[in-house]
Amino acid sequence: MTEETARARRDTPAPPRPDLSADESGLEPAAAPPRAAATHDGLLFGGAAGGDLSGVDGRDARFLGCVLSGVRADGLALAGARLVDVRLAAVAAAEAPWRAGTWQDVVVEDCRVGALDLSGARWARVAVRGGRFDFVDLRGAQLHDVTFSGCDLREVDLSGAALTRVRFEDCRVGHLDVTSARLDGADLTGAAFEALSGVGSLRGARVSEVQLLQLAPQLAGHLGLRVG
Repeated sequence: MTEETARARRDTPAPPRPDLSADESGLEPAAAPPRAAATHDGLLFGGAAGGDLSGVDGRDARFLGCVLSGVRADGLALAGARLVDVRLAAVAAAEAPWRAGTWQDVVVEDCRVGALDLSGARWARVAVRGGRFDFVDLRGAQLHDVTFSGCDLREVDLSGAALTRVRFEDCRVGHLDVTSARLDGADLTGAAFEALSGVGSLRGARVSEVQLLQLAPQLAGHLGLRVG
C-alpha cells in the first residue's frame, strides 16, 4: 500500500451506521408531531402521504431510529435536538432553525431548504446526499466523518468550525467561507466552488490542482507575494 493510498483511507469519512435504507415499513407512523424535549423512538413522520410539520416546536427533542420523509417543515424548530440513526428524506423548508443539535448516524437525502441554521451543531457519521440548500450556516460546528455528495449548496458558512474527515463529492458550492475554521483532513476536491473566503484557514485541507490555480491570487495576497 502506497503512502498516498494509506492517507486516502485514513482521511475517508466513516459512513453512517447502521445502513439507513429507504424501507419504512418497520416504523410506526407518528400519531402526533414532534414535541419539545420529548423522546421519539422508531417513528415515521410523513411517509408516502407526506405531512406538514411547519411551525412545530421540537427543540431539545430526541429522535432515535426515526424517519422524516416527504414533509413540509417551514420553521420546524429542532434547536438542541439529538438525532441518532435518523433519515431525513425529501424534507422541504424555507427556513430550518436546527442550531446546536447533536446528530449521529444520520442520512439527509434530497432535501430542499432555503436557510438552514446548523450553527454550533455536532455531527458524527452524517451523509448529505443530493438536494438543494440556499444557505447553510455551520458556524462553530464540529463535523466528524461527514460526506456531502451530489448537493447544490448556494452558500456554506463554515467560519470557526472544526472539520475532521469531511468530504465533498460532486457538489456545486456558490460561496464557501472557511474563515478561522480547522480543516483536519477535509477533502474539498469534489466541491466546485465559485468563491471562497478565508483562504488563510485552508491548512490541512485537500484541494485539486484546478482549485489551487483558482485560489492562487488569494493565496498570493494572503502571503503578501508580488507576482510578475
